[in-house]
Amino acid sequence: MARLRDAKPKNTSGSYARLFGNEALGELASKIQSAVISSGSELESMIVEAVPNIPNLDTFLEQEIMPEGVLLARKREIKRSRTLDFSGSEPDFMVFKRRKGEQNCHIVELKDGHVFDTKKASAERQSMHGFIQRNAQHIQYRFQAHFCAFNQEDKQAIWEGFKKRISIDEAMTGREFCDLLEIDYDSIVRARQADGPDNVEFLLTELAKIEPIQTRLRELLG
Repeated sequence: MARLRDAKPKNTSGSYARLFGNEALGELASKIQSAVISSGSELESMIVEAVPNIPNLDTFLEQEIMPEGVLLARKREIKRSRTLDFSGSEPDFMVFKRRKGEQNCHIVELKDGHVFDTKKASAERQSMHGFIQRNAQHIQYRFQAHFCAFNQEDKQAIWEGFKKRISIDEAMTGREFCDLLEIDYDSIVRARQADGPDNVEFLLTELAKIEPIQTRLRELLG
């Protein structure tokens, strides 16, 4: 998990300071937001490091038959492709997998959370299926769309979190994603949880440094 003490927010207080009426508390809230964003980027990086990556997607797509195994194309490589039409809306990952003579292309949107407003959920689905429709003719694979909520193990909850704008078959748990990639879900979860205690310690320490908070905590604790 991203470490709160290492967070470097672009906006050190802004609206958070106005929300709490306290500059120091606003800065701390900004660090929390920055760490949450970094945590999502960290998850993507861990996936990328765990699975063999396709260095040049256009060259790879020239093959009719891929090597046996699992290969990953990340957002950066999808954007560089001249074969694909992503129209400024590319998925997080394309997972190419060949096992027992069958090869598939899994298009994956990876999320840390699983609850979205209706407008966001509809836009995510439209973007995903638009990408597939534009590119199915260019790729000799059977496409499958997935919306993965990495920390949710209940497909029904993911489906409902997307306001049922996706099909329940498109809802993917983090464990299912790792099974697809043939990597260990539990080891990734443990690695991400490792900084949790330090984040709690840092948060409490910083809160206790803020004079109005310190005074109020003493009153609350008797």
